[in-house]
Amino acid sequence: MQYDDIDLRVRERDGQRIFELDGYFRPQPESKPPEYRRNAIVDLTEEQARRLHDDLGERLTD
Repeated sequence: MQYDDIDLRVRERDGQRIFELDGYFRPQPESKPPEYRRNAIVDLTEEQARRLHDDLGERLTD
């Protein structure tokens, strides 16, 4: 699924930071931003977020 916007939130859960990625998409092609719908994409631990950061950094420099 392709998203029009992606949002990142950081929350504390059980003493550890969790990175929550949410995507916002248009329910209809003509939808305006206030009508976008939220879809939770993934929750990552700090270690997973760092690994993803490293992987993305490698791919973006290729």
